[in-house]
Amino acid sequence: MNTGPDAFPAAYVAVLDLLNRFTDTVNRRDWPALQALFCEDGVWDVGGPDAGAYASYFEGAAAVAAGIESLVSTFEFLVQTNHAPVIEISGRRAAARSTIHEFMRPAGGGGITVLGSYADEIVQEGDDRWRFKKRSFRFVYVDTTPLTGQVMARPQGGTLGCMA
Repeated sequence: MNTGPDAFPAAYVAVLDLLNRFTDTVNRRDWPALQALFCEDGVWDVGGPDAGAYASYFEGAAAVAAGIESLVSTFEFLVQTNHAPVIEISGRRAAARSTIHEFMRPAGGGGITVLGSYADEIVQEGDDRWRFKKRSFRFVYVDTTPLTGQVMARPQGGTLGCMA
């Protein structure tokens, strides 16, 4: 059964956009936009029970946005990239997997590099927007070697330059 881009091209593009918008909102620290990407009862689950101090779990769109904001605000910078998404569509539901690579430097120095993957449950809600029902991240690799490079830019919120 074909559940990919050929079977549901508009849904596929919308879900791919959702995955990319998550990364963009985190990188720009745009918490209201991040909240809008989750269902009202959406869940963000990072690490799972074996991740110890790296684990986080927030339930509800507002709590997800506030929780991610509280984590990201401790970093001088955080850059996340989303790679290799695989998306399956079934009506108004979708499942997605993608690989994430993050570089973070806590305020005051140090560094964290993370590789891992998201497994997502996504739904198309009554307003026809696709949102995360559950976003589960699992770590593959964590490196705490200090990042000694120079920070060249700070996060920028706002709209896309071409839309201003």
